[in-house]
Amino acid sequence: MMSRERRYILFIFFLIAAIDHKFVAAAEEITTEEIIARPVVEYASSNLRDPFRTYLIKDAPKPLPQENADLIKPELDLGKLEVQGIIWGVKIPQVIINNKVLTIGDLIEGAEILSIEKKGIVLSFNGAIFDLAAPGQGSVIKKEK
Repeated sequence: MMSRERRYILFIFFLIAAIDHKFVAAAEEITTEEIIARPVVEYASSNLRDPFRTYLIKDAPKPLPQENADLIKPELDLGKLEVQGIIWGVKIPQVIINNKVLTIGDLIEGAEILSIEKKGIVLSFNGAIFDLAAPGQGSVIKKEK
């Protein structure tokens, strides 16, 4: 007669063999490739925006070179730019100008935003640097490059 430990060990071996046989059989059933037919979904609405399409402008259009471009330099009208709020000291600083939320690198009235700080924002327009003060602060300073 077998001891209790030997019977227990044999039972474990048979159990492992049965489980292994079951997994091998299941793996053989899975090997047959099944193709899942999924419907193609297209957004088709007459007058509504497509929620899956991006409307962000990747690159600003570059002006075409002109022969007399050096003679005529457009001026930046700072009276058109109203700084309404500044969010600074965060990973992505933002500024609200003329009811538009902008960040560094965005264009407003043809001027590029170079930096956003507590005291105000720095703009670049045709080689000139402009400082726009934060709301409730002082004047506009113009620096030449």
